[in-house]
Amino acid sequence: MKRFASMLTIALLTAGCGAGAFAQTTDKSKTTSTTKAMTQSSKTQRHPAAVGEVRNWKAIDKNHDNLIEPDEMEAYLQQGKSKAKQ
Repeated sequence: MKRFASMLTIALLTAGCGAGAFAQTTDKSKTTSTTKAMTQSSKTQRHPAAVGEVRNWKAIDKNHDNLIEPDEMEAYLQQGKSKAKQ
């Protein structure tokens, strides 16, 4: 009986380690695809902040939900572009 219990323990440990290795392999593939996506999206034009510039987040948040949504940030950045051209 002790042999069976020890063989069962070894089998379960081996299966657990194999599942852990598989999960790590899967996570690495997700990270690689995410990195590729970030690399492609990083080619978009960025607006560097001036040294010492501090954004007024309450002015950007138009619907006052304490979340900056993409359209709110886009509107803010567009305002900055129009002011920079003047």
